[in-house]
Amino acid sequence: MTPETARDLSTLRSKFYHLLGAKLDVAVTIAREKSYASTLPKVSWTDQQQRLNYLCLYAYSAPDILVPDRPLVLRIGVNLGAEFMANTKGGRGMRRYNQDCQFYLTLMPEEVLDAVPWLVVAMHRHMQDWQTRPMAPYGLASSQPLGAVTSMWTQAARQQVYRSLQATEGVGLDYTAMVAVADKACMS
Repeated sequence: MTPETARDLSTLRSKFYHLLGAKLDVAVTIAREKSYASTLPKVSWTDQQQRLNYLCLYAYSAPDILVPDRPLVLRIGVNLGAEFMANTKGGRGMRRYNQDCQFYLTLMPEEVLDAVPWLVVAMHRHMQDWQTRPMAPYGLASSQPLGAVTSMWTQAARQQVYRSLQATEGVGLDYTAMVAVADKACMS
């Protein structure tokens, strides 16, 4: 990732986490990035059932030195990643985390802040039944769940990634065709 893109993402992430915390109307903890450990910043909170919830915003694709024209596409992971251990300070021990609400949302930087109200409502719903999810401020395409995890994409993010794959030299036609078939299946 280019240094400029990293700075832009850091600024956007900070705005997003603070806005999310305000909309959740609960105390949130924002873990700072630790570059030496490759730990992404996360926002975490405890819900009404005393389960730990967390969310991470990171770059799904980004421009870099080798591919400077690659688009910045972001991904939000909700309650995903077993590496995140529950808060153990204060002698409370391990707190279980929310496994009922786990999903990915892939979107463009300009869609991130508009996604906050939708995310707050979506995280309070039972996410196993995606038919009851609230309407997003932009079109969403869901891929088939992999286990209990659903991956949703905004139309703009899916188009940017697909265009980027088509434009990248060295990507074989078979791979591009495979992505197109998978993309078509997700859209239906």
